[in-house]
Amino acid sequence: MTLSLDLEENKAMLPPTEAKAKAPVKKSFFRVWGPALIAIVGVLAVNLALLGPTGGNVPDLTDRHLAAKAEADRRINAVLEMDINVEADLAVTKAGHRGLYIPSAVDRNLSEDDGGVMEYTRRRHRFLGEYVHVDVSGDFTTFGKWSVSVIYFAFWIFLMFPNWFLPIGRPGIAMGGGLSMVVWRFVLLKTDHGPFFEAEKVIIMEPLFLLFGLMLTTIYLEKMERGGLFDKLRDSLDDPVNWKRSAKIMAMSTIGSAAVMNDSIVLIFSGVVVDLCVRHKVANSLPYLLSLATTANIGSALTMTGNPQNILIVSLAYDDISWTEFASNMVLPVLAATFVNSSLMFIYYASELFPGSTGFMQNLGIMFAGHRTPEMLAQEHAYYARQAAAKEGMVEEAATGWSIWSKIQVIVCVLFLTAFACGLDVCVVSIVAGAVLMVIASYKRQHFDPRPEHVEYDAEGNIMPPKKVYDMDGNEIEPEEEELVTESETTLTEVDYGLLMLFIGQFVLIGSFDDTGVPQAFFFKTMGGCADQMTSVPCVYWFVMVVTILSNLASNVPVVQMLAATFPFATPYDWIQVSFSATIGGNLTMLGSAANMIVAFQAAKVGDRTFTSERHAPFGIPSTLGALYLGTFILTLVHFSPECSVKLGQCDE
Repeated sequence: MTLSLDLEENKAMLPPTEAKAKAPVKKSFFRVWGPALIAIVGVLAVNLALLGPTGGNVPDLTDRHLAAKAEADRRINAVLEMDINVEADLAVTKAGHRGLYIPSAVDRNLSEDDGGVMEYTRRRHRFLGEYVHVDVSGDFTTFGKWSVSVIYFAFWIFLMFPNWFLPIGRPGIAMGGGLSMVVWRFVLLKTDHGPFFEAEKVIIMEPLFLLFGLMLTTIYLEKMERGGLFDKLRDSLDDPVNWKRSAKIMAMSTIGSAAVMNDSIVLIFSGVVVDLCVRHKVANSLPYLLSLATTANIGSALTMTGNPQNILIVSLAYDDISWTEFASNMVLPVLAATFVNSSLMFIYYASELFPGSTGFMQNLGIMFAGHRTPEMLAQEHAYYARQAAAKEGMVEEAATGWSIWSKIQVIVCVLFLTAFACGLDVCVVSIVAGAVLMVIASYKRQHFDPRPEHVEYDAEGNIMPPKKVYDMDGNEIEPEEEELVTESETTLTEVDYGLLMLFIGQFVLIGSFDDTGVPQAFFFKTMGGCADQMTSVPCVYWFVMVVTILSNLASNVPVVQMLAATFPFATPYDWIQVSFSATIGGNLTMLGSAANMIVAFQAAKVGDRTFTSERHAPFGIPSTLGALYLGTFILTLVHFSPECSVKLGQCDE
């Protein structure tokens, strides 16, 4: 008798009582939301203990804080009193974009010894003018502010819970919200309730270019060749043991996001993770998708190029922050956040990742002592049996190992990463990489791939002769050589243009909401006396919570823009804390980061709709708050960035 290694057959062989015992049990409310509620209560308790019930335990400003505030106010007032020379500013902008040197324009900048006031407030803001927050909240009436806020939060709820309403989908909801906001802002302008809304300036183009280039590159890496680089990457993450597969995904996502960018990693590997879940017939793919999304955000906090808000912080910071300085500050907090997130992942989803385990102690034995449960052994046997069957059924290919096309893919990817590491624009590099792969794929399809055969069969399965066509005189018309289907008709149609629509609509909604000044008012109202000493203990623990809330309500990039405009002379250490809290805080809710949205969208595209806001929050809230506060605590103890501004002369004291 042959022993079956198939999981379903093994389950059928179990006794009825045992099979019944292994049936899935519906989790209680406290089992699902208990960790999140405990985390929220814990955060509130920490801040109440540090700041007091009314927030009155805020320490007095030190002499360093007072001196820095006075110097910052003096320089801001000096800039405001300067005469505006629009023609000179325009000349500087045009010269900078063309890489030219115009003495009459450049000479307007102050030297480094003078603090570079013009350097920061004029030249840099002119170059980044469309991305720097400009305060127009005073031009709104109370009705204008509240009406815009109501529209924004209505569509925020629609985006957070799209299945509660009409089946439109997030891209349609975002575009509808953006267009509704444009129309309403026009109504407010005509009724003198609000200023003119420059919608095109709130759409940040770089993320859109980057997403398009990455989607193009990903599609061609996947479609160019069966068994190529993309399949090899997928196989490298595969493992018959559930928890090991999750650990591999988390390790790859963390390292990859730090090296490249979190959005690119989740865009490339979302489909891979879903495919692995389908391959192993996983009943619940949520732990694996969460492993990808959460660690992508955490890993991206390590480097200044890990995510868009870090890139923007380095661009807008008054003092220079080097790559090594940024990474040295972040390495310990990121390791702590990774530990918290991974531990909670293995605890919260223990039943999915450790099938057949009886509890936490047995899970530790499985991870560190190599123990196996009968269910895990059955999964391993089924996995290796499928692999053996697949090898037996495969047709032997003439060439084995890495084909020439796989090697070309590797070369293109290495050149892409090298160009990115050298500081070239990642948007241009990603689009160029996709275009190069498109040309290579079309050349391969034209000269090397077998031509598609259009053969018709009759009812009995016999090949039918090709149909002949005759002209009016009865002469047979020779069929023309069939043209190959173009890339525009095939692969380019697989680009997720809906994802680009989603981000465009969100940019418009968020940009209009920021114009009202409501996020800024919320920040100052909640910070209270801590606003002038944001990163000093104990204020820093409340500050990171406020930044996290704002990042989930108004997105992290606009929050960074708002803080740069509100505190233009913030110290490098201030920005390090902002970066960590805005990035880690993105895991709190589904809308907290672009990476979460990309994972949900890419998974839904291939039919997996388990990654929803309702299922994300029970794990995202405790994981985020635990990682955020442990990392912040470590960052307050160990940091290498100065708590003073070199350019303001504070560090000389």
